[in-house]
Amino acid sequence: MAIYKEFARVYLEIARKDLESALKAFNIGDYPEAVFHAQQCVEKAVKAMLECKKKWAFNHGPLLLSVFEDAFKDEWCSNYDVVVEALDYLRDFYTSTRYPKLLGDKVYAPWDIVGRREAVKALEYAREVLEVATRYLREKSVI
Repeated sequence: MAIYKEFARVYLEIARKDLESALKAFNIGDYPEAVFHAQQCVEKAVKAMLECKKKWAFNHGPLLLSVFEDAFKDEWCSNYDVVVEALDYLRDFYTSTRYPKLLGDKVYAPWDIVGRREAVKALEYAREVLEVATRYLREKSVI
């Protein structure tokens, strides 16, 4: 198997594990952790798709979004709109779910910023993007 296909397959496998971790965290009410793992699921699912195009992305958030849009512009389909929405929605959660944040003169913990509502939306995006990536890798005979 070509090395890029192996990377794609492993990225997708890790993305599935991140979704499992997100669901476990959600079920115990740890919403920042659920959002973090949902964000990681989306990021790795997107990287799996990029590997199929022999594109490497070692970045996060806005940069990953632009790499994705550029890589898929010639074969864009409506399924990719949810990938863009998910990357856009989740880009700021990489740090806000893990570290305290200063707003004005007050320090906020991740659980002060990220709640159930954000976790529900993040999980929905993670499931949808994982589904899009899985279909894409099947179409490309990677899985």
